[in-house]
Amino acid sequence: MKIKKTVPYNIRKILPMIGIAGASLMMGGCQKEQPTRDIELRFSEGDCSNVILIHPDETPLRLSREVSDIIKYLDAQPDVRTIYLVPYYDWRGFQSQGVTAIRNNVLSYAIDYSPKVRGRGDFNFKLGEASKVPEDSLWYVKHGWTINEYYNRQQR
Repeated sequence: MKIKKTVPYNIRKILPMIGIAGASLMMGGCQKEQPTRDIELRFSEGDCSNVILIHPDETPLRLSREVSDIIKYLDAQPDVRTIYLVPYYDWRGFQSQGVTAIRNNVLSYAIDYSPKVRGRGDFNFKLGEASKVPEDSLWYVKHGWTINEYYNRQQR
């Protein structure tokens, strides 16, 4: 035995109801998007306090390093999209060991801390020194820095 129930409908009433239902589904996704900002933190050979904090360890001649409080604070802010680490001043005194040391002892701590942290700007290392350690040179470029770009532009 089948029971068939016929629901009477009026086409003039059903079309506006479908329109209202569809519009209400679309309205749920309209939320005000917060503006984001990018921050630049500058550092130099003599002052890397914006990037890392260095603490004396119990063992003599050993230092423990951690990301600076500034980077920790900015990383926790929802309106900060990218934290750029920008080198300034003169880096020409660095030889190949210095190129590696800056990467391992300073910059990698911040880059590994958060995906928000990136590099920007140019390192003007002594000519030819960065190419002696190609894995480090590629690491710098991969994370957003350039090496001797100003010099390269002058040569063109």
